[in-house]
Amino acid sequence: MMNQIKNWVALDVVKFISVLAMILIHSHFVLITHYYRITDISGFFYRITEKFMFLGLFVMILPMLAGVVLKIYDYFNIKKIIGLAIFISFLGFLMNAFTWGPSYVFSWNVLQFLGLSFILISFLMNYFSVREVFLLSLLVLIFAGPIRNLLTEFGNIYLVSIFTGADNQYIFWPFFPWFSLVGFGFVFAHIYEKYSNAVRFNITTLFMGSFLVLTAVLRNEASPFLDPKYVWGPSLFQPKFGFVLAAIGLFFILISTANILFNNVKLNKYGIINSYSKGILWIYLFQTFFSFYLSVVIKAYFPMNGPRLAYFILPIVMIFLSWYVGAMSIKLLQEKKLIITLKKLR
Repeated sequence: MMNQIKNWVALDVVKFISVLAMILIHSHFVLITHYYRITDISGFFYRITEKFMFLGLFVMILPMLAGVVLKIYDYFNIKKIIGLAIFISFLGFLMNAFTWGPSYVFSWNVLQFLGLSFILISFLMNYFSVREVFLLSLLVLIFAGPIRNLLTEFGNIYLVSIFTGADNQYIFWPFFPWFSLVGFGFVFAHIYEKYSNAVRFNITTLFMGSFLVLTAVLRNEASPFLDPKYVWGPSLFQPKFGFVLAAIGLFFILISTANILFNNVKLNKYGIINSYSKGILWIYLFQTFFSFYLSVVIKAYFPMNGPRLAYFILPIVMIFLSWYVGAMSIKLLQEKKLIITLKKLR
């Protein structure tokens, strides 16, 4: 099964869907807002965005995908994982500075959060087992709300807010509750790697996912509130319990469906699915920076009350540019090999 999980086409397909959703949502938000604030809540774009906020679930499964990828990676090597965490965190801080300015350098974003999560999972797997990863993920999911309420008065302290979240423009993806998704993604890959009956596994996963999404819908928590004052605010990143359940459930539905439909499909090396999947890190950095600045140019020529079709320009441009970035990341970073030839000395 190890070779199968390393060439897991279904994972590439789900990563493609999630990255595509990320590009579209990021592009949309920068277009309809002014520094992520919606000034006209009576307009068309606010109303349509509010109705389709549940589509954000496709982006919120990124931590689960990261957990799956970590399972395939050399997670037992703590030094290697710490190095990876430092590297992606540095890229995240660099992205903050170039995109939003020096005052946002230490804004806590998804790359920093993933770095912290990777180190913790690597530690647990070295000194404990996958059981402890599952238990911690479950506890983080269950107690995210109570712990956040307990530590509310300390939310202005950086080291506290990166765990509980904060009502400001600097802290995103807090440890509670989002670590649960990384952990569950890791555990999911661990089970998948060892499971012998693929059909039963896919059916079970599909039913579990459907149950979780239905639970969130019945709780009326499958879609977060669109806060016009700041669209990336606590309503999105400090979500209700049901929204996290819906994200987990959606991942289960997507991965099981992709397993069934794409099990024997071979992906084109530089095709859009493979490029999005393999180049996810570089696409994230690229599209965050360029979509923000390109939106300024587009909005200068097409005001909010102008032609609505103009707002398809940025998403379409970013989709194809991101494809190119992903393909180049494969060509330049994953195909380069160092060949050392040894010759016998006479």
